[in-house]
Amino acid sequence: MREAEGWSQADLAERAGVSRQLVGAVEAGRHAPNVAAALALARALGRSVEELFADDRSEGPPVPVLGTGLAAGAPVQLARVAGRLVAVPADRGVACAERWALADATVGPDGDVTLLADGLDDGMVIAGCDPALGVIADLAERISRHRVVTAHASTGRSIEALAAGRVHGVVVHAPAGTLPPPPVPVRRWHLATWQVGVASGRASGVPTVEEIATRRLQVVQRDAGAGTQLAFARALQRIGAPDAVPGPVADGHLDVARRVAAGAAAGLTMEAAARSFGLGFAPLEAHAVEVWIAEAWTTLPAATAVVDVLTGASLRSRLELVGGYDLAQCATRVA
Repeated sequence: MREAEGWSQADLAERAGVSRQLVGAVEAGRHAPNVAAALALARALGRSVEELFADDRSEGPPVPVLGTGLAAGAPVQLARVAGRLVAVPADRGVACAERWALADATVGPDGDVTLLADGLDDGMVIAGCDPALGVIADLAERISRHRVVTAHASTGRSIEALAAGRVHGVVVHAPAGTLPPPPVPVRRWHLATWQVGVASGRASGVPTVEEIATRRLQVVQRDAGAGTQLAFARALQRIGAPDAVPGPVADGHLDVARRVAAGAAAGLTMEAAARSFGLGFAPLEAHAVEVWIAEAWTTLPAATAVVDVLTGASLRSRLELVGGYDLAQCATRVA
C-alpha cells in the first residue's frame, strides 16, 4: 500500500508519526505494532486497521517458550518470534513482587489458546535467570510502550530457546570467558559480575562444600543447565566428592533463597538473592552476566529499548539498591 502511494518507508513513518525502523520491521513481518501505532499507520494510508493487519495465517497452537508442554487451563503470555506464537506461562515471569501476572490467553485441552478481551500486543521475549531481567523489562516498556515478556530459565535452557528461535534474546552467566559460543548471530552486552555460591540461614554459619558432601545435607538446587548448579558440581569435583547431593530443584535464584529462608539447610543461589532474604552466603565462583539479542531482532522497538536501558543510568541505580552486583563494566559491548 505504501509503494502504491509512491512513498518510502521514511515518508510513511513521517506521516504516521512512528519510526522508520518500526515501518521496516512491520513490513518484514518481524513486528506487530501496538494499537496506537496500528491506528496511526492506518490513518496515514487511508485504510482500516483490519485491512492492514487482518491475519489470515493458520498459526496453530503456540510454541512453549522452553519447549515443554502447557497445562490445559493455564494462563499464558503470548508474543511472536519469527512469525510463530510463543507462549510463556504467566506465573513464571521473572518477578519478586507479590502480584498477579498479566495473562494474554488461556490454554485449551488441545493446546490451542483463547485470547482474553484485550488481545495480543506483540513485543519481545527474553529468557534468563537473573532477577534483574524483571527490572530491565519494566524500564524498557516505559521507553518503548511495547511489552517485554520475560521467561524464567537457566542459562542452559535459555541458550536452547535462542537456538530454537523461541526467544529474541537471553540473559546468561558463567565464569568470565567460559560462556559457550552463541547458537545464532547475536549482539552482546556485559551486564554485571556477581557471585554464585551457597546460602544458609543456620546460626552456625554457611556449610562448606565438604560438610555438604560428607553429611549429605539436603541442598536446594537448580536444574542441570544452570550456571550455579555447574559451579557447585565443579566445587564437588575439586574435593573429589560425588557429583550429586540430595535436595529439591528450585525454579531460580529467588526461589532457592525463599526455600532456605523457610527452613532448608542450604541452597545454591546468587549473592544478591541470599542477601535480600537475610541469609548467610559463601561464594563459589564469580560469574560474568551478559545480555544477548539475536541480530535478526535488534531493530525491534522493544529490543532497542532494552539496549537503551542497559546503557542508561536508571538500571544501574536500581541494581545498586539491590546490592551484590559489580557494575563496573555494565553496558560494555562484548566482541
